[in-house]
Amino acid sequence: MAKDRLAEVLKDWEAVIGLEIHTELTSTNTKMFCGCPIDFGGEPNTRVCPVCLGLPGALPVPNKRAIELTVFAGLAIDCEIAPWSQFHRKNYFYPDMPKDYQISQYDLPFCGVGHLDINITGDGVEQRLDRDSAENVTPAADGSGYRARIGVTRIHLEEDTGKMIHIGGSDGRIAGATHSLIDFNRAGTPLIELVSEPDIRTPEEARQFAQMLRLTWLTLGISDCNMEEGSMRVDANVSVRRRGDTTLGTRAEIKNMNSFKALHDGVAHEIVRQAELLESGVHIVQETRHWDAGAKRTSSLRSKEEAHDYRYFPEPDMVPFEFTEEWIESVRAQLPELPGARHTRYMTEFGLSAYDAGIFVNDLEMAEFYEAAVTLAGMDRAKAVANVILNDLSAHLNAEGLAITESRVVPAMVAELVELVEDETISSKQAKVVFAEMAETGDAPGAIVELKGMKQVSDTGAIEEAVDRVIAANPDEVASYRDGKESVIGFFVGQVMREMRGQGNPKIINEVLRSKLAG
Repeated sequence: MAKDRLAEVLKDWEAVIGLEIHTELTSTNTKMFCGCPIDFGGEPNTRVCPVCLGLPGALPVPNKRAIELTVFAGLAIDCEIAPWSQFHRKNYFYPDMPKDYQISQYDLPFCGVGHLDINITGDGVEQRLDRDSAENVTPAADGSGYRARIGVTRIHLEEDTGKMIHIGGSDGRIAGATHSLIDFNRAGTPLIELVSEPDIRTPEEARQFAQMLRLTWLTLGISDCNMEEGSMRVDANVSVRRRGDTTLGTRAEIKNMNSFKALHDGVAHEIVRQAELLESGVHIVQETRHWDAGAKRTSSLRSKEEAHDYRYFPEPDMVPFEFTEEWIESVRAQLPELPGARHTRYMTEFGLSAYDAGIFVNDLEMAEFYEAAVTLAGMDRAKAVANVILNDLSAHLNAEGLAITESRVVPAMVAELVELVEDETISSKQAKVVFAEMAETGDAPGAIVELKGMKQVSDTGAIEEAVDRVIAANPDEVASYRDGKESVIGFFVGQVMREMRGQGNPKIINEVLRSKLAG
């Protein structure tokens, strides 16, 4: 989807987007209603039992830890926690649903209304045309973007389905397949479904919401959130309407978006597709559509009625759940610092821009590395530490294809390197050389400086001698400077640095040069 085409469409059309995000609670280790282990892959149909296969006479026993984690997740995004709740049976036939019904929640979910704040920076800011007037948007103080509050309707807990493998079709889809195989290993895995309010207005907001939710779940430790393995899955409901119109348009649900890029691109394509159809006089059909990442388009899977009759009724084999206020508060007390709070702290305490703070917050391993380096270097050097990590270290990791935990560079090295520059032992230019060496060898910055004789000369006497020699050797440039051509100072600094074999303190060299040239 061409960015220019999306921008053109968004001038006249407003998108209304809601997300449904399913996340397996992989940290429970066992399934929702039985003791079968949770793991990805493995031999098909080996992690099953009479309960998760739905065999006659088998009774479900709810996973206490899964219920606790669901409430934990709800508290993290300010959801209202229901004091009384229960499971329902959702009746429908899918080949990968052994019981022909799913134990889920209907009108009494564990977690009710909540919200999640997202920060939009960079190119995605321009997608939101009403960012200065929308009620749920707050512009960033530094002008780098905005914060949007996205409402959450509910989080409910249910069991996941099994997995179907279609043989003979294209891209693993049922169309054209000769036969299908079923693996029930995943059936019964605890699964939370979060439903957002239709407060999202751009593809970038959809992507950032999903990313922030994933970061929140990872911070809580409730799931590995691996989108490629299916432990986190995102569906988007998209409709469009003319700007200024308050009536909701007919929506389409998009599936098969197994990455944040796919989510952004799939939503962007659907916005343009619907706008172009409406502009040509064609009505939008409510349907479920499949995102094809290779073809970069959506295609119709099936039409969707306004409401399904799943014949919900209370699960007869389990009693309702009652949560006391004391228990809810005991769960709340376990909440760690969440990504949104960390983003704010990095800006207020460390002096980072919204954009730089966002880079750290979006990468938990990098954030932990940064915190460790700041602890060693001191709060007053937090911004300098961030610059080394975001520039030198990030470039090194990208060039080598490494995760930050795989690099030879550790937080103590970054802290020491910053200290060497701050106390003027080496120049910022020399620091680049030292960083490259320590990234390659794993040696400490101080040791590299000593070994290579890179210690910066700050002795005024030695610098004055070098300055005198350069001034004496370049009378024409001296005359130019004194005639008002101050840019020539760069020439003199370079010559003095050459005289001192690159070890002179540039700051002191500048001061001595200006003093002597003024005379």
